[in-house]
Amino acid sequence: MKKCHVSLCALAVLVACLPAATVNAQADVALCQLHLVTKWGTVGSITAYSVGTTSVNVGSTNLNWIQNGVNHPVIGQTMYRIFDGRIEMIGQSWLKHSFCALQINSACDNGCPGQGGCLSFLAPGCQDPYSAVRNGSQSLLGPKYQVNANAGTFIWPHPTPGAGTITGRLQVHNSDLGDGGSVYLVEGQYVALDDANAGNQDNNASYRLVNISSAPSFNISFVAGQGTEFQREAIRAWADHGNGVGTPDPDVKIVKATDSDGGLFWVGYKASDNGDGTWHYEYAIQNMNSHQSGASFSVPVGAGVTVTNIDFHDVEYHSGDGTGGVNFNGDDWSATVGPGSVTWQTQIETQNPSANALRWGTMYNYRFDADSGPELVTATLGLYRGSPPDALSASISAPQAVLVVCPWDCEPVPEGTVGITDFLALLGQWNSPGSCDFDGGGVGITDFLDLLANWGPCP
Repeated sequence: MKKCHVSLCALAVLVACLPAATVNAQADVALCQLHLVTKWGTVGSITAYSVGTTSVNVGSTNLNWIQNGVNHPVIGQTMYRIFDGRIEMIGQSWLKHSFCALQINSACDNGCPGQGGCLSFLAPGCQDPYSAVRNGSQSLLGPKYQVNANAGTFIWPHPTPGAGTITGRLQVHNSDLGDGGSVYLVEGQYVALDDANAGNQDNNASYRLVNISSAPSFNISFVAGQGTEFQREAIRAWADHGNGVGTPDPDVKIVKATDSDGGLFWVGYKASDNGDGTWHYEYAIQNMNSHQSGASFSVPVGAGVTVTNIDFHDVEYHSGDGTGGVNFNGDDWSATVGPGSVTWQTQIETQNPSANALRWGTMYNYRFDADSGPELVTATLGLYRGSPPDALSASISAPQAVLVVCPWDCEPVPEGTVGITDFLALLGQWNSPGSCDFDGGGVGITDFLDLLANWGPCP
């Protein structure tokens, strides 16, 4: 039997593999194991994969698994890369539509009633496996854009992506593959109507580390000794393995944000000292299931801070995954440095229904350098759809204000400008040491001329 976490289950501490969600009422699907991986081939600069998934019902009632209609789970597959202190999503697939559920004892729950057969439900405590080949079968794939992951709803019947080596499958650009210095991982996520109706849609994703061989093969395999991270979303791997396989990055922090419908985002951040008087600020936002989606991200920046090297990273939609069977727009979000903030944004839904929003099941990245160290601030994530679109807040690290040195503002209580009160303070200190002694030789004519030369607001 596959194990949901090798390091714990190898010690036979099976109770550690039991999810906290086991006590959840009603149906509750989770991803117990990512157990197989397949490479389908390469076309041009893109290689396609698929991942085998085993689900488990950690709820208290049967989970619907009805092939035709809207009462069965759909399964997403994604790939990520950790490198240079950051995590980026590098590929996504269309969704596998499930068709019936086996009733197998699960390594991630405490028992299955053993009803047998491939049934129209998954009983509590039971698991159901799909192979990587099955999850890459194009006749079973449907687009992500027709799914509301927070509500667990989707359009039925659904289009399929058609034939071709990479069509509809987990597509990754070759330029992101085969880097021996990177940590790679795959993630699977289940979406189901009765699971969402029970409010159990936030624990449906798990990840597992993989190896990707170098060009030209780009073969895929699981990392030895690293099992499926049960009910841990891909962004968790940034903290878990940010300094290499099995080596956590303590500088990575991850916080939760939810929209007004209960849609879930995870916001990760990290501040790193570049060693040259500047800091690097790295942000990753994973939209787990928010249908409202993201359309802007604004990071407060303290006064006097100089911001450079602003960047953005997203993931491509493909094979006609977008409204009307046309891929969603892939334009990068525009970045603006304004008074007191750095803001990235795209259009909202009323402006462009095909805009490059941060939709469910994706992660986007935002980054810059600054000449100031971090402090905790409140960032704003503007939403894509709603009446009107709302905004969320999250506590993150960002550059603190730079202390402006203005020695000529030498009055007892500086006010940020050089003027008559500073002149009077200088006269009061004449021929003596004091705050208006700019050259260290006692207050005199040189200090008076310096003060006049800097008259006005401090720089």
